[in-house]
Amino acid sequence: MQPSMIRGAGQCSGCSSLFQRRPLLSCPLSHRGLSAPRACLSSHKKPAKSPSQSSPFSGPARLHRCRPAGRQLQQSTSQAKRDPDSDDSMDTGGRDPPNIFWRVFAALMYIIPWIDVIALGREVYHNFPFSIILFLIPGPFVGIYYSSQFAPLVVFFLLFLSVVKNTKLHHFVRFNAMQGIMLDIVAMLFSIVRAYFPAEFRWSAILPVFDMFAWNICMGTIIYCVFWTLWGKYADVPYVSDSVYMQVEASDPA
Repeated sequence: MQPSMIRGAGQCSGCSSLFQRRPLLSCPLSHRGLSAPRACLSSHKKPAKSPSQSSPFSGPARLHRCRPAGRQLQQSTSQAKRDPDSDDSMDTGGRDPPNIFWRVFAALMYIIPWIDVIALGREVYHNFPFSIILFLIPGPFVGIYYSSQFAPLVVFFLLFLSVVKNTKLHHFVRFNAMQGIMLDIVAMLFSIVRAYFPAEFRWSAILPVFDMFAWNICMGTIIYCVFWTLWGKYADVPYVSDSVYMQVEASDPA
């Protein structure tokens, strides 16, 4: 009996049941010494599948195709957690590069320690007259700062509570405000030590040397900070900037 094509191109009348169970073999009649027609043998070939077509029973293949997507999603998620500067819609916490407004505003935070350093520069202004310009720069703010005996304390709490603790402001401004407060404390410590010198030191050559040393240290640090602040960089002062950074970070919400 010669097989004949019925019910489409995928089956033959002679080996219908065997062909359904063993689709990858040719017509079983050929193993019995019978020659199947060429059309029947060609109809038993496995049709080529396009890459876009997939069988619902091809579990391992489908799993292999899904792994790269899952791995890529996991890598992108972990990278977003590791990279705080990734370009997304999350809030950067005011850590983007400061514009010219934030630079000038942050540089004004160093006016307070600048005013307190003026009292230490009497010998410097006398011996180096060209340095008088450093005395005149904070001049408009001196009258406001010393308008009352409580004014320095009010300015301190005003800067600390409204600028340093204000997370809505740029991180660059908050950092420099806190660093200006720390430098002001250093300048006041020099003034307190100077005030408690004994009379033997106050009327000797030690006091002018101490004043020049304190003025150069404080004024040089302030000018250094103002320069890099206007440049848009964080001024790094040894031992001071570390504590300033920790204080500002402690003010950020968890």
